[in-house]
Amino acid sequence: MRLLFIRLSDLIYDTFILIRNGLVSLFGPRPAYVLLELSGPYPHHRTRDPWWVRQPPTIEDVRRQLAVIRADRRAAGVVITIGDLPAGLASVQSLRNAFAEYRARGGRIVAYLPQATTRQYYLASVADAIVMPESGALELGGAVLEVTFFGEAFERAGVAGEFEQIAEYKSAVEPFTRRGMSEPMREQMNAILDSVYDDLTGEIAAARRLDPAAVRSAIDRSPLSAEDGRRAGLVDALMYEDELPAYLAAGRRPPAIVPWRVARRRLRAPFRWRMPGRAVAVIAVRGSIQMGESRPRPPIPLPLVRGEASGHASLVRAIRSVERNPLFGAIVLSIDSPGGSALASDLIWRAVAQANRTKPVVAFFGNVAASGGYYVAAGARRIVAQAGTLTGSIGVISGKFTIQQLAGRAGVHQEILTRGEAAAMTSPFRPFSPEQRRRLRAQAEEIYARFVDRVAEGRRLPREQVHAVARGRVWTGRQAMQHRLVDRLGDFYTAIDTAKELMGLAPSRVVPVFIIRPPRAVTIGRRSALGMLDAAEMLLREGVLALMPWEIRLR
Repeated sequence: MRLLFIRLSDLIYDTFILIRNGLVSLFGPRPAYVLLELSGPYPHHRTRDPWWVRQPPTIEDVRRQLAVIRADRRAAGVVITIGDLPAGLASVQSLRNAFAEYRARGGRIVAYLPQATTRQYYLASVADAIVMPESGALELGGAVLEVTFFGEAFERAGVAGEFEQIAEYKSAVEPFTRRGMSEPMREQMNAILDSVYDDLTGEIAAARRLDPAAVRSAIDRSPLSAEDGRRAGLVDALMYEDELPAYLAAGRRPPAIVPWRVARRRLRAPFRWRMPGRAVAVIAVRGSIQMGESRPRPPIPLPLVRGEASGHASLVRAIRSVERNPLFGAIVLSIDSPGGSALASDLIWRAVAQANRTKPVVAFFGNVAASGGYYVAAGARRIVAQAGTLTGSIGVISGKFTIQQLAGRAGVHQEILTRGEAAAMTSPFRPFSPEQRRRLRAQAEEIYARFVDRVAEGRRLPREQVHAVARGRVWTGRQAMQHRLVDRLGDFYTAIDTAKELMGLAPSRVVPVFIIRPPRAVTIGRRSALGMLDAAEMLLREGVLALMPWEIRLR
């Protein structure tokens, strides 16, 4: 019945498009170039958030825009401008891939950049030509990874951290307990920066037909004037925006440059005819992983307002509902999470592994899928990630903060009466005893061993090989693929194609793709969130965490 509804809706939609396209062809003016203004965080796809949660533009939206432009031969190409782009590296790579595919199919792209950071220029480098005003600037700062350490501040305040890290690279708690990086933390940070920087400069060099060393040299000399950028081969022409039509004319009549909001009414739209058969279900894991129900993004981001979180109860219900539904032939688990509760991650893993026995599950990693974010994917049949995805961090931390000294300085004294040796074990007013510390570590080691076993089973690797690349170490997607923690590099649509292949279908076949929202239930459980302050809160609330609280940025 559901497939019949899909076919009927496609027939109605295509009939409307046929009539619309006919009217556009008869009466619509010719939009030679379409202007796309790119700005926002660009998640890979839309979610099934409540209606009051404002959805930012997605990579899926950009792909649809490019499909409409490509379908109408009257459109000569696109002009892109790039504003604020607070997107993660993997999102920028996926956005760049969308334009690269459009160009590979014959579309022309011209990027107009009044100024550009590394992130903006990396995206623009996919264009056929990059144009800047003579007053423009290239502020190519490169890649940076910053970690703020609160250990000394906590020590001065009388707050002590008592934690067990499994293993040496599991550095999530170090910002709260140290004054600087440990050697294992510094080692993995430098390896990640090397991987990201090599990918970044290599892809820019390939797009601009330059030597990677020349690109690195230009970055080292940043900021560059527009003229400096032209001499370095990073910019093709210097002109103002009003001179673009003459530049695009190439000796012919200057074409119009029409904003997308206008062009969308003048272009012929592609038809939508999805082949009969089973659909692909997409289940999103966003933000920190917690026990209980998921929490959507707040409608308006505000300081001290908790962000998006994925609850085990919500996700397990969603996975099981898809597993039982004959409409769906595969599941894509779309993950953008640094992890969180180790218990919640294991419960989600179990649901994924169970569903994978009857229907193929493909995990797609966005900007970050590390620690608990990797744990939940360990039961999937295939894992797809971008080269710049942060992943791995196979390890756990456990412990607590004690405020005994802080309370004493403030004149606060607490008496604790207990029955049972461990009754006050989690109290912030009492440090761990040696025996409690031993049991705490034993618990963390047991959970870590289980984590490694889950990965070894799911990835079909010897346990010793998994342990060698685990130990809490974070990898980029490219590094993770070299260590067989990832199967394939690509974007969200690569994951969809992989799911279709596992269903026995050709990647070119068009199938329905549905974003699944968990069935409703009474809200129970705890809350947690992202960010340094929220990570500290999680440390207070959860006994054992699989969490990675830092990120890498392009400057």
